[in-house]
Amino acid sequence: MGRNEHLRLLASRLGGIDLHELEHLTVPDTASARRAEDICRSASSESLANHCFRSYAWGALLGVADGVGWDAEALYVASMFHDLGLTPAYDRGGCFEQDGANAAREILSGLGWEAARSKTVAEAVYLHMHEVSDADTPEARLLDAGTAADVRGVRVADLAGPARDLVLDLFPRLGFKEHFVSLLEDQASRKPGCVVHRYLHERGAAAQIRAAPFDS
Repeated sequence: MGRNEHLRLLASRLGGIDLHELEHLTVPDTASARRAEDICRSASSESLANHCFRSYAWGALLGVADGVGWDAEALYVASMFHDLGLTPAYDRGGCFEQDGANAAREILSGLGWEAARSKTVAEAVYLHMHEVSDADTPEARLLDAGTAADVRGVRVADLAGPARDLVLDLFPRLGFKEHFVSLLEDQASRKPGCVVHRYLHERGAAAQIRAAPFDS
């Protein structure tokens, strides 16, 4: 299935679910969206790339359910880029969320994005590992919601069963829990001053990931 067809299929098959503004679930067919997806796929394992797609889907579904408005292209690009810092190609030795934010800003600048819009994406990428408040952009809040849903199962139960099942069918997890824990543990061991180290060693992040209501 092509670059955009998974999310288009998701949108088209949710007609019987009590949601509104389903067009938000369809990824804009833009050069930037296509490039972001290509970068995500080429840099990431299939399991990590599918996590990025699911994070977009969960965030968009929760945004629709909550009546939030957002820039669909910016949220999609942020979702594709939010874990770039975990990949060898974009790990620059800093905290992975900062490396990813820096990469996002540079890539989008090269694609001709205005600085303010690039900042929206970069901040969303950075903040998904930090505290997000109501004062932050909708894109940051929905990326945070989408990643929390996929990593720890937060609010997944709020979504209609057919929507949950379809997202997982379109973007299988492929052993994501253990794969993601191993990626975070590698980051923490090499970068003890970063927030990922505190998440693992002070907040029990690995146990939370493994306890998420998904099979793998």
